[in-house]
Amino acid sequence: MSSLYKCVRFFAYILEIITFFIVEQVPNLIPSINNVKPIILLPIAIMIALFEGQKVGLVFGFVVGLFLDVGAVGVIGFNSAVMTCLGFLVGNTAQKIIKFNLITSIAFVIAFTSAFYMLHFVFKFLLHGYSDIAYTFLNHYIIGMFYTVAISPIVYFFNKALAVNIKSRE
Repeated sequence: MSSLYKCVRFFAYILEIITFFIVEQVPNLIPSINNVKPIILLPIAIMIALFEGQKVGLVFGFVVGLFLDVGAVGVIGFNSAVMTCLGFLVGNTAQKIIKFNLITSIAFVIAFTSAFYMLHFVFKFLLHGYSDIAYTFLNHYIIGMFYTVAISPIVYFFNKALAVNIKSRE
């Protein structure tokens, strides 16, 4: 019976990822700040890894990375690799170090969202030798980080309700 609830929970995570991917891709559905929209799938992957652990975090990090690669313009595989590593690190750290609550979850989202945006900035912008580095960093990457972190409490409560309610039946 517990494997049935686990399958239901993972299916619900997949539906959540697909739904929010579609929401991200619909033009003008999410308001933008300075033409920057949040990456909703990033806190979703972090919350799944927090609630489920390193193996599931790794798998769902890869899945979210694939969705980010499909929705982005550029090299396919960068987001998959970064999100897989972040999912594993979040899940591994969560199992060994912290107790789950809103504050620690938001701290994880801040740390790993910052890491994701910094890696993206370095590999997609800085190493390519583009000009206006400070302008791009301040007006696009910093705004994107704050916007993504700002929506993460909604993602936390949604995933906590999903994980706790289905796990309690296991």
